[in-house]
Amino acid sequence: MVRVAPALLAAWALGTAGASASTPSACGPDQPSKVPDCDRNDMGSCGNACCALEMSFDMEPEAVYRAIREQLESGVDGSYSYVSGGNPNPADDLRPYRIVKPRKFEFILQGAHSTPLYRAENSDILDFNVASNDAGGSILRMFSLSRIHGALGDAGQNFKTLVYLKQQWSLPDAKMSIVHGCAAPEPTYRLMI
Repeated sequence: MVRVAPALLAAWALGTAGASASTPSACGPDQPSKVPDCDRNDMGSCGNACCALEMSFDMEPEAVYRAIREQLESGVDGSYSYVSGGNPNPADDLRPYRIVKPRKFEFILQGAHSTPLYRAENSDILDFNVASNDAGGSILRMFSLSRIHGALGDAGQNFKTLVYLKQQWSLPDAKMSIVHGCAAPEPTYRLMI
C-alpha cells in the first residue's frame, strides 16, 4: 500500500485540477488519467520517472534539429520551452567535434515542459540528440525526466510530453520505439559469473 501525505495529495489535486482542459499536454489529476497517451506510468526507470523514445527520418539532421528547436521556442501549448544558457553554454551544433561513435551525433538540445503544478525550476527536463544514419537520414532520440525530487511515478506524464510534442511538430510521421522507461516491460538480465 502506498501512503501519501494528505497535504501533498491535496496540493497535487488542486495544482492539477483542470490541467487537461487548460494544458492539453498534461495528464491531469485523474488516476488513471482519462487523457489520451497518459497510460504509461513509469516507476523510477531512471531513479526518478523518465521516458526515452527514438525515431528515424529521411531528412538531414539539421532539418530535424531546426524543427524541434522551433517547436520548443514556440511554446507549443504554452507549456514547452527551449533551454539554453548556463556556464558553460555549449552550442547545440556538435558537427565541429566530429563525433562518430557510438553514432555520428550532429546536434543536441534541451527543453523543458511545465504542468499546472510543476513549473519553472520544477519543470520536467527534455533532452534531444540528432545523429545522422548511413542512409543520409536522421535518428532522433527524445528524453523526458521528472525533475522534482522523489518523482518515482509520473502518471504517464513523461511519455505524454514527448508524444504530444511529436503530434504538434512539422516533421513527417515516424515510427517511435521506446528506448528506456515509459513504463516499458523490464528486460530480464542474467548475470553469469
